[in-house]
Amino acid sequence: MIELLILGREKRLSPQIKPQRKAGKGLFVLLCLLALILSGQGNLLLAQETPSPQLPILLLNGAIYPQRFDPASLPASFRVDGYPANVAALYILQCKDLIKETWVNDIGGIGGQVRGYLPYNALLVALDASAHSRLSELGFVEWSTLYQPFFKIAPALQLGLIQGGKAEVLVEIYSERLLQETLQSLARPGIEILGSELGESSAIISLRLPVDMLKDVAALGAVEWIELSSKGTLCGGISETEVAAVPVNTLADVQSGKEKIALTDSGIGTGGMAGVPSILRNNILDLYSTRGDTGADLNGHGTAVAGVLSDIQGLYEGSSIRPQNSILAYATEYGLNSPARPLSLYSILQNCYEGGARIHLSGSVPEGRGSLGAYGIYSVQRDAFVWNNQEMALVEPAGNEGTDADGDGIIDKGNLLGGAAAKNAISVGGSESARRKSDGADAYNYKTLQDFFPGRFPMAPISEDSSLGEQSGMAAFSSRGPTGDGRIKPDLVAPATYILSAASGGNESLGAISGWEKGYVRAYGTSMAAAQAARDIASLRRLLVLQQGDRPSAALIKAFLVNGAADLAPGQYGAQAQEIPPAPNAVEGWGRLDLETSSNEGSWIEVLDESEGLRPGESRVFRIEATAATILRVTLAWSDYPALPEARLQLVNDLDLRVTDVDGNPVYPNGRNSRDPLNNVERVSMDISGKPGVYTIEVSGWNVPFSPQPFALVAQAF
Repeated sequence: MIELLILGREKRLSPQIKPQRKAGKGLFVLLCLLALILSGQGNLLLAQETPSPQLPILLLNGAIYPQRFDPASLPASFRVDGYPANVAALYILQCKDLIKETWVNDIGGIGGQVRGYLPYNALLVALDASAHSRLSELGFVEWSTLYQPFFKIAPALQLGLIQGGKAEVLVEIYSERLLQETLQSLARPGIEILGSELGESSAIISLRLPVDMLKDVAALGAVEWIELSSKGTLCGGISETEVAAVPVNTLADVQSGKEKIALTDSGIGTGGMAGVPSILRNNILDLYSTRGDTGADLNGHGTAVAGVLSDIQGLYEGSSIRPQNSILAYATEYGLNSPARPLSLYSILQNCYEGGARIHLSGSVPEGRGSLGAYGIYSVQRDAFVWNNQEMALVEPAGNEGTDADGDGIIDKGNLLGGAAAKNAISVGGSESARRKSDGADAYNYKTLQDFFPGRFPMAPISEDSSLGEQSGMAAFSSRGPTGDGRIKPDLVAPATYILSAASGGNESLGAISGWEKGYVRAYGTSMAAAQAARDIASLRRLLVLQQGDRPSAALIKAFLVNGAADLAPGQYGAQAQEIPPAPNAVEGWGRLDLETSSNEGSWIEVLDESEGLRPGESRVFRIEATAATILRVTLAWSDYPALPEARLQLVNDLDLRVTDVDGNPVYPNGRNSRDPLNNVERVSMDISGKPGVYTIEVSGWNVPFSPQPFALVAQAF
């Protein structure tokens, strides 16, 4: 028996999947089932009409009620009855209660390999025949079932099953040890293997195949997840500008306190260190290419992003107060081709980390427009890397997919790039730039910018609005959240319009780029906003190293930035055409990055970078005194355990923040009236005018299956 549960996940058709023919008869049952799903615009719920009181297991493709689940209700082409005794396979184990650290260890003790958490109270575990026979020894396991092929296929591929044709996909193998034998199993007519790479605890394979062969791939025991692969995204556009030359000596190296920022993008200059533009030469520490070439910038994007990291605009105006950073530049194919090179993002992050960088900026991203809002394989890799390397701050552009598709004069939500959906990344959207003394009169309006970005702005007040001059306004092209599971993203916004930067010196162009001989360009896009955020993170990180006497975690940096962010509500069009509600929200996150406020040491009341972390049921209580202040802000942030792309909700280790005021009233974070079960960033902002006294901050571990969970806490009074 089946019924439909509308969970609000939008189905998107990738441009790579083209209608060519009708699906074969062997998919008839699946087509009927998918037609039901699509007609309800929801996801599959496998249950009796009367749900069981036992908690469901929430997968992206459906919710399983364990006491009612029958694998026979799945389409025959997308289920298996079992695997040979010599083949380890994935199982879903639901536990009797919130998962304990000792239970995870006990599963390993019988030979199981825990892959990750599934809400609620469930784990995805690889078991061979021997380990499976010992499940009865684990008294905490309430229920188990084989992880079926039906649950392995991302929703973006489901339409392809109906329409037929071919698709390029990424396949995640749950163990790196199984890569070679899986490649051998895939060596069959109709399947083209485009590449493969080992990850940290899994492997990735890129395939091109007829969509009706997805069932064969999903049926392999080593396969955990299959998602659409598409050309990645460059999150910026560039236009010509004319300015006076900046003397090279203004970029003199500052030897003390420099930070290394790793940048993955389209390249720098005309290739090699000799091809780096002179105004950037003192900042580029090294240039690497994963393409096997000299690292030449193929379209000007990477050079422009490096110019923003180097604060070309501030240097030109004589207003830059930031020490110059060292940039480790990586020329990748992200944003240019499919499949991405390197195929594993984790591997390039590891390379950056080993090179001494503790800040990584994605100027280009491996996810394409088919990833919007989705938490996919590359988001998992980002989160896994930060979980394993808590210092590493990853900065991700939100994307330039903003559009007013329904013509109501307000930018639509739900068009965030997949990379910005990573929990542990600092995701940055784009606001408008304030007019500065170097600005000319040639700033584009949004109607013109739609020629360079995929968004469309047909209606007032957006269409004729200039992209420059309103610090409280959002850039219309900036992608909005939330993520597919409803989390608040982006985290922050920064200026993304009419940014003065450096030209690559090449002879190819992105958007309206031209005028190479002048050496400078005007850049637009959330890549430029993210570059400014990375530059400010470097300044904040230096301050924290000096003040804290230790290396700050990425969570502490995020907590400071969120705590100091400036709310843009209601936006540049005012209350009558309001597109920005009070922060936090899915448009601006927690607001515009304000480094001056975040780094104001006089406002710091409590700063904690807790590496020992919390376990389930544990809490930390802090009492702070606020006297002559108007606003009290408290932010809790943590780098969460990586989620599974097949899970419906991505938060794994769930901590809670609560502040009690001087009258004993509890205040909950993120504008909620109770605990936040979705986000790994929680902020309380309170008006404390005329209420001096002692405020109590409590941080507690609600559900922490992968213990302990480190966290960071920042309290400031303004």
